[in-house]
Amino acid sequence: MSVDISKAFTTSSDTISDFFQRPGVGYYIPLYQRPYSWDAENIDQLIADISSGVDALLSDKNNIRFLGTVILVKESNPNENIKPQDKKALPTRIDNVIDGQQRISTIALLACLLYQRLYQTREKLPKNSNYNGLREAVDGYLATLLELFSFDLRRGSPSRKPIIIRGSVDGWTFDGSDDNNYHSEVSSFIASFIRAVTDNSKFPPIPTGSLVGKNLRRMNSLLINVEKAYDSNSDDENFPAAWQILDKIPEVDLWSYERPELVEIVNNSSNPMSGNEKLVCSLVQLFAFCHYLLRRCCFTLNEPAEDDWAFDMFQSLNATGTPLTALETFKPLVVNTVNSKSDQNEGFQGSKSEKYFNLVEQLLAPLSSASSKNKLTNEYLTLFALTHDATKLSTHFSVQRRWLTDTYNKFESIEDKEKFIHRMANVATYWEKVRQFDPNKQLVIPETENVADPDRKEAALCVLYLQQAGHKMANTILSRFYSLIIGKQPTADTEFVFACKAVAAFFTLWRSALSNAGLDEVYRKLLREKMSWEKGNYQLTVAELKTHFVTVLNDKEIGTKEEWKKKAIENLRYNEVKAVCKFALFVTSHDTIADQNNPGLMKIGTSGSSPSYLEPTKWVSEDFKTIEHVAPQKQEKSPGADWDTALYENDDYEKIGNLLLLPTKINSSASNKSWIDKWIYYSHLAETDPSNLAALKNEADINGVDLNDDTIALLQKTQHKHHIIPIVQLGATGQWDKSFVEKRTERICDILWERIYEWLL
Repeated sequence: MSVDISKAFTTSSDTISDFFQRPGVGYYIPLYQRPYSWDAENIDQLIADISSGVDALLSDKNNIRFLGTVILVKESNPNENIKPQDKKALPTRIDNVIDGQQRISTIALLACLLYQRLYQTREKLPKNSNYNGLREAVDGYLATLLELFSFDLRRGSPSRKPIIIRGSVDGWTFDGSDDNNYHSEVSSFIASFIRAVTDNSKFPPIPTGSLVGKNLRRMNSLLINVEKAYDSNSDDENFPAAWQILDKIPEVDLWSYERPELVEIVNNSSNPMSGNEKLVCSLVQLFAFCHYLLRRCCFTLNEPAEDDWAFDMFQSLNATGTPLTALETFKPLVVNTVNSKSDQNEGFQGSKSEKYFNLVEQLLAPLSSASSKNKLTNEYLTLFALTHDATKLSTHFSVQRRWLTDTYNKFESIEDKEKFIHRMANVATYWEKVRQFDPNKQLVIPETENVADPDRKEAALCVLYLQQAGHKMANTILSRFYSLIIGKQPTADTEFVFACKAVAAFFTLWRSALSNAGLDEVYRKLLREKMSWEKGNYQLTVAELKTHFVTVLNDKEIGTKEEWKKKAIENLRYNEVKAVCKFALFVTSHDTIADQNNPGLMKIGTSGSSPSYLEPTKWVSEDFKTIEHVAPQKQEKSPGADWDTALYENDDYEKIGNLLLLPTKINSSASNKSWIDKWIYYSHLAETDPSNLAALKNEADINGVDLNDDTIALLQKTQHKHHIIPIVQLGATGQWDKSFVEKRTERICDILWERIYEWLL
């Protein structure tokens, strides 16, 4: 019997709205499918795709986003194949999800959060007629979003059911309890959310200790950034503000018809904005996000007529195992261009372009998994685009490929095109030698060996610090300076070393006093106006870099010690900037001595008055792996410890003055003890005279301190202990209270400023 191939598969392109609003359809994940597994990287990519899509709509009214292929097979025998089963609760149609369950599940969860944020914002609107149109628009979105996480069974209690469940784990129920019928993380949350919507009760809390909970919290955080896009200091600089949206996106797309009263509120908002104006702007921004998700994002839907065909299609679509990256699809253009433009006897093979492209490929070669390869490609291209012309490049494949292609093609001569690939190679070399610098294999950054100590070691430590702090924008400027080393420019190694120190100093002073908002733009402006590849090397000097940083600090009113210190003593906290605190402790432990007039505090000593702390090997040393809270973070975990309660009123225990560098294994023994316990442990760490150990043991016995012998042995083996000496001199009867923590915070800030501000001069 012949088969009509034209009817073997039904293929369509559906918007997210159309896909989820198929009347009476429920999605069923067969048991053999893997559990829900999307991680933060997937979540960030999804939200970034939608956010960048909204931004793209401002200049391209036809912009859409393809979210992948979904393969569904209609369940032909639900009575036999759907387990567990409540026959009264089965949807009109059940589709088995062969491919796409991660995306369907995540979008359903995202819809729940969007529903909640819109609903809660609507409730804050003033109860007058000027906002009736806005409330009506919110209600329209709520009705649509409801369809993304539920279907209407038209019977049962509640009548709406989770749109997606997992086979053998969840079961649609007519009127049973959610807890007894929905056990998977995704369906359980959706069911509880539906219940809250139906009963008009409090929305369910985000679950803890689960992947779904982590993803919900991450999405919620990113949606808050969308809501606050009207704020110039928002952490999300990629999402357009309400007035930009209304200027470029037709109102009919946002709220069905023109509403001049709402546009007037946005366009005539005061400065600073009132609370109501912020609410309206937040809703406009959420509407734009929802519009793009619902009407501009789409799936390709494949519906094979037979189960076997569905699996064949699934296997075929994933046969390569590793998806192509933008770099891999860009290379053929380079090869063809070089081959066509070179002399008759020359081509890509053996050319400089091949040599340079090989350096880029070598960066990715050690990676075996598709996800790690894709992650590094995204990070590398983001860095390269910023250094090249200050472009904020999306991590979306098509955007990356288009930027590479367009930028390469705009160069007319083969020599200029070759320079572009050379720049790519330089960034790859920087990534390998600097970004991936390992102090356990090399003492200093490669190519800085001829720079004198201590500068070359301090620069290497600064690089490690900036990477640990997650300060990715530092790589833009540092990679440009490192390119001078690669290009064999005179004194380039010295310039690079001092650039590392300048960037570390600037970042430390900014983040110890201010939030992260606006920091990236400091670098983008510098690249855009002076230091990108397109601007050349004329202004690529440490003097220019330092001038720029000092100007920015002055503009931010932290350019003097007094201005900076006023903010730093409040904001330099472990829970806000952990890596910055670690760096501050390193800087203030180096060449400092105990202040005999102020027990417990350090002061600046002469050069060589302490072992060197500002070396890369010290940054990764086990001796300094942990940052200890002297007064513990959780007061209730220290029964009888009698710490000053004032330290816990404003979380002042998080301040830099309450922090101390300790080895990892010591911290577990000293973390939640009383001051006398900790003082005895610290004394063992600081003690270098074996004859005094017996006195310490006696002190412990008198105070009822049960010392751990293994911990004491480790303390005695610790090599770096100079920074403990001032702490020990506070004494067994000393007061580690709020007053002392404030004094130590001030002292650390004083020394930190004196030490690193000179790196900007």
